[in-house]
This record gives sequence, C-alpha cells and structure tokens, in this order.
Amino acid sequence: MKSVVAIFKHRKQLVFFSLLLLVFLSVPLCIYLGYYKASIFEITRVIFRPDNSQLSIVVWDLRIKRILAAIIIGAILGGSGTAVQASMRNPLASPFTLGLSYAASVGVAVGLLALNEGSILRYQINIQNPFIIAFFAFIFSLIQVLIILLLAYKAGLSSISLVLSSIAISFAYQALLYLIQYFFLNEIYVSTVVFWTFGDLERISWEELKLIAIVSLLIVIPYFVYRSIDYDVIIGGDDIAKSSGINPRRLRFETIFIAALGASLATSFVGVVGFVCLLAPHISRFLVGGGHRYLMPTSMAMGSLILLWSDTLGRIIISPVTIPVGIMTSLLGVPLLIFLLIKGEKHGYRD
Repeated sequence: MKSVVAIFKHRKQLVFFSLLLLVFLSVPLCIYLGYYKASIFEITRVIFRPDNSQLSIVVWDLRIKRILAAIIIGAILGGSGTAVQASMRNPLASPFTLGLSYAASVGVAVGLLALNEGSILRYQINIQNPFIIAFFAFIFSLIQVLIILLLAYKAGLSSISLVLSSIAISFAYQALLYLIQYFFLNEIYVSTVVFWTFGDLERISWEELKLIAIVSLLIVIPYFVYRSIDYDVIIGGDDIAKSSGINPRRLRFETIFIAALGASLATSFVGVVGFVCLLAPHISRFLVGGGHRYLMPTSMAMGSLILLWSDTLGRIIISPVTIPVGIMTSLLGVPLLIFLLIKGEKHGYRD
C-alpha cells in the first residue's frame, strides 16, 4: 500500500516538473514564432545584446515582455482559481465569479469619462495615460471585492453568502456599466471599453510587469502555497476545519482577498482573461487529483502554459493581425473544459 502511495506521489511530482519543463522549453519557441521573421542567430544576438534595431524592439517589447506577462499572470490566475474553488467548495468558482470583469470594465469606463481621453484604432487601443486607466480598473475591482466581503461577513462569510453577494453586486456593476455606456460614452469610448474586455498582453508595460511580478512573488504565490494543506481540510466542511484548528471564515476571507488582489492587478493591466482561472485548476485536478499540496503548484504551472500558448497562437494564426488572448483562452478552453467536466467528474476532489 505504501509503495502505491509513493508511486502516486511520484507521478504527481513528475506531472508538475514536466509542466515546468514545458513552460521553460516553450519560451525560446514562443520568442522565435511571430510575423516578423528572423534567423535563430539574429534573435539570439538581440536577446543577449539588445540594441535600437527593429528586431530588438520586436523581440523584447513585442515578444519577451508578453511571454513573461503570460507566465506570471497565468500562474496568478491558475493559483487564484484553485484557491477560490477550495475555499468556497465550488468547482466552478473563480475570482471572476466575484464579478471582477464587470467592476474593472466600469473602472475603465469611468477612467475614460473622467480623463476624457483615449482612442481606438482598428486592432489596438492608444490611450495617453494607460497606467491611469489601469489604476481606475484596479480600484473598482478592489471596491467590488471589499463590498462582497462586507456583505458576506454580515451573513456569516459562508460559501453560499459569498456566491449570493457576488451575484448581486455583479449585476449592479453590469447595470452601471450599461448606463455609463448608454448615456455618457460615445462610440469610440464604448469600443475602447469593449476591446479592453477582450484581454491583450501586448498593452502591459515593463513597469507594470515589474509591479505584478513583485506582488505575485512576494504575496500571492507564497500565500497560496502556504495555505495548500488548509484547503484540503476546508473542502471537508467548516466543522472539520474548525476541529482541525482552522478558522474557516478567516481562511475564506484571506483567500478571496489575496486572489482578488492578484486577479484585479492582472485584469487592470491586460484586461479580462479570467477563463484561465477555471481551465487551469480543472486540467490540473484531472492530472494530479485534489490534494492541494500538488494541485496548487500544478495549477500555477498549467495557468502559465495555457496563457503562454494562447497568446502565441493568437499572434501567429492570422498574422499580422493579433487575436486578443482573452478570446483565444475561451476558444481553446471551452471545448476542453466541457470535455473534462463530462469525462473527468470522478476526478473532482480525489486525494
């Protein structure tokens, strides 16, 4: 029996490290793939000796930057989805179940309205102060989460109260967004808000990438890894968690806040790519089971891999036109998620 358990644990470790290896091997391939053609030697040269050439700009600002963003944001979304599903005991929950997409969209609309700036070209948005727009999106997302947590706290901070609070506030933000679009925004601004909701890694700047990397590496990822064992306990119910010395209300509050912090920051910079929050945990659970000691890091690696290749395929399928990564994750993820839900439901929360 012990040998079987050891083999199963070894298989879980093998899956995780295989995903890490795939992410690592995908990076040079994703750097090379793209509309702008150059030899491997030329690309390697500008990687180690960047200059002001067009190739250097393409490699660093249009490929490496978005590759790093995909890896970091994918890990945040994969881990956040896993943590929220465990704390709420709902396999279809995610930070975006809290309505972050609508809240962030309202923030973008209010930012455009307040600053009275921003224009949209055929395939890209040009905003004079993109960091300010991202700030509005982040603040509104954070306000959304705080309101939900406050309402849920008044109701006992149970998983049901969190879901009901999220639904109620999400519809309120949705109505507010439609009102702003209908009465205050012209066609250009409405198009800007809609395009922003598609999700696009190209719009993130190096400064924003540094900020989200710091937050993820110092707060989001360490917290989820630290709480992995607690998530296994709370899945069994609040009573079991209490008997094990875990405060389920505190764990649920912290998890929702940290997950929303990471997801809100990512959404404010690159738009809505929330489907990764659902897809990465379900694929990972199918591969390694429900034990969060292995499921959590596997979901993070899976999220990075999904977002990395969704963005890369979006760049090359109909180049030079780029399909936003939010659209690609949905196109690639929906069939796979449906298959996993039908075929692999028995793998839901296995140990």
